[in-house]
Amino acid sequence: MSRFEYSTQYWPLFVTITPARFGIEDVDRYIADVNRLYDRRERFATLVQTSPNTTVPGALERRRLADWQNETIESIRRYNVFTATVVRSPVVRGAMTAMHWVFRPPNEQVVVDSFGVALERCVAKLREARCPIPEALARVAANPPASAEALMPRHSTMPPARML
Repeated sequence: MSRFEYSTQYWPLFVTITPARFGIEDVDRYIADVNRLYDRRERFATLVQTSPNTTVPGALERRRLADWQNETIESIRRYNVFTATVVRSPVVRGAMTAMHWVFRPPNEQVVVDSFGVALERCVAKLREARCPIPEALARVAANPPASAEALMPRHSTMPPARML
């Protein structure tokens, strides 16, 4: 299985990239980390980029995510001002949009076909909610990259310096 990639480097924008496949351990780790965002008690927007070959989560993972959403519904309403999910497949995008009509999410959510549209919508909703837009996020929004990968922190491959 694979882990979700996510970053708060451009806070109050929370960016997630879903792996092609993930298991319950990945879901539980992601949930624990997102719950820590709610513990900040700060408003934010969520941008989720799905992998082009993301498979539908299994029943156990879907159930855990649904239970978690129900458990955190008040936190979502209070702190998550907007969620944009990037889905390249028109069929999957249509299905997700239809699901939002049937099962109303606790915050405003859209499913879009490109990262640039998702970023633009998230930043606009943050501004509407009067959330501070840091300079780094404003720069990225003014010239959006092609995908969320560009917003993920890159870790140095250099070993840490030794202390003398």
